[in-house]
Amino acid sequence: MQGMAAGEPVGPDVWQTCRALIPEGSVFAFLAEHRQALFPEAMFIDMYPSSNGRPSMLGAVTA
Repeated sequence: MQGMAAGEPVGPDVWQTCRALIPEGSVFAFLAEHRQALFPEAMFIDMYPSSNGRPSMLGAVTA
């Protein structure tokens, strides 16, 4: 699951921490306020199949 470890959120909630810095009524405030409805966790399940986040990509780096 994205951004979770042992069922607990990882780090502070950015929206709560930075709310005063984002202008009220801006598109950024709208996205932050409605992020759960607009981007539900279910949309990203296939990107984060393990409980520890996104799996590594083997062979992605070639030097």
